[in-house]
Amino acid sequence: MLNSNVPNLTNYGFSLTASEVEGLLNDKSPAALVQVTHKIAEAYSDNLLRDTDTKAAEQIFRLLVRETEVHVRATLANSVKNSTDIPKDIVLALAHDVAEVSLPILQYSEVLNDADLTDIIAATDDITRYVAISKRYRVSETLSGTLLGKGNDSVANALIANNGAAISESQMIGIVSDYTENKDLMKRLSQRHQLPVAVVDKLAHVVAGTIGQELKKKYALPDKEIEVEVDKARESETLKLLRFDTSPEELDKLIAQLIAFDRLTPSLILSAVCQGNFQFFETALARLSNIPVANARTLIKDRGDLGFRAIYNKSGLPESLFQAVRLLLKVVHKLDDEGLKAGQGRYANRIIEEVLHMAEANQVENLSYIVALVRRSAQNA
Repeated sequence: MLNSNVPNLTNYGFSLTASEVEGLLNDKSPAALVQVTHKIAEAYSDNLLRDTDTKAAEQIFRLLVRETEVHVRATLANSVKNSTDIPKDIVLALAHDVAEVSLPILQYSEVLNDADLTDIIAATDDITRYVAISKRYRVSETLSGTLLGKGNDSVANALIANNGAAISESQMIGIVSDYTENKDLMKRLSQRHQLPVAVVDKLAHVVAGTIGQELKKKYALPDKEIEVEVDKARESETLKLLRFDTSPEELDKLIAQLIAFDRLTPSLILSAVCQGNFQFFETALARLSNIPVANARTLIKDRGDLGFRAIYNKSGLPESLFQAVRLLLKVVHKLDDEGLKAGQGRYANRIIEEVLHMAEANQVENLSYIVALVRRSAQNA
């Protein structure tokens, strides 16, 4: 029960009625107490109080947090949840209260920082509190990681649905791995704004049907499978995905993921060359050879016989394709020097013409395979 230690705000110029003062002092009417709590807290949050009134209101809040019924404390929490000036001890007391009181504070109060919220998460097993924190206007990557570590679908879903929640690429990949069977969650993830390349690739790999179609539409992935001999649909989608301005860091992560899933196939690597994507080719061979990309680039561009042969051998690409790949690179570099770029009408035809012309003098093993890749790549361009 509240007692006569409650400051009389009338003395500070705050306009309370006689019945409100009586209810606040004696706690005889819960309904009246709710009403006056709301009135004081709203005035406080709207900055309508003078300095002395503000201090008196804060003293009242501390008494309300300790001595009143749940619905009164809930009224206080809802009324001050958006206040940025309220002392932290009051906010923390509300945040650690029962769910009815704490949830508005956990979701909205900017007084709480990451350390406060991390302590609260560690101190409870209440999923509703995790969800409330996941819905905050801003959620840091660190806090997202802590919440995702709880392994709960509702928490992951709330984070994914919150555009203010920062979720790292590795965390998103973890979500795809952990919740593959949760189609609603996968759909919500696919709808987040501009997913990283590696996340789109993994998501497209594990989902199908409507979600897959939405991903294809959003990221301009192909609508139909292209007839190729190994993982044809996924290779095509990966190449389409690389149409975006991909940073070297993102490209390296994507290729590392392809290797991890045993999907960095020779046909995918060579198809990238057929589309004039030297960056993918260089990064792929660098990863396969476990050397820096700059080193790989120098070896690949070596006009002699030693550099490219060395990195080709180390990368593990098929020996039977070596002559055909070396010829393909020579032609693509020639067209690049001429200013002819992938996507232009005659690009694929010129590659085929030049490859066949250069191969006239010497028989090249698997040349027909390279020609088929060029034609397929032209269809995907």
